[in-house]
Amino acid sequence: MKIYLTKGIVRFNGKYLLLKKVKDMVPENSGKWECSGGKIDKDENPEKAVLREIKEETGLDCKVIKELPFLEMKNDGYESSCHVCLVQAPSDKVRLSPEHSEYIWVRPEEVKDMSLVLFADLLLKYFNHAEKYLE
Repeated sequence: MKIYLTKGIVRFNGKYLLLKKVKDMVPENSGKWECSGGKIDKDENPEKAVLREIKEETGLDCKVIKELPFLEMKNDGYESSCHVCLVQAPSDKVRLSPEHSEYIWVRPEEVKDMSLVLFADLLLKYFNHAEKYLE
């Protein structure tokens, strides 16, 4: 089974937004940090999907800066293709949805030491090479 996802790396004043999952279909993800995002609806443009997901999860009306390299993930019988976008937030005032319990704005170098959801380590390539991907 193939799932199409989108993730937004949300930037404001040189920091990036991470959200803490309340619970997840994958129990190991509960209580861990992730970037905003979710499934792309049928026939939905990935950039519109990421902006929709960010708005639903954070209340922020963001703007896509650029699309980043695609991520491919595999786990127990399903595959995920993930569109990743760097987006600009208009402020750091977040209104969380019930999906998340906390949020934090971090610098790229801080992300590697955080407890991330499964596959979020794939996103680390963007944070570890911020000068290449996040500028």
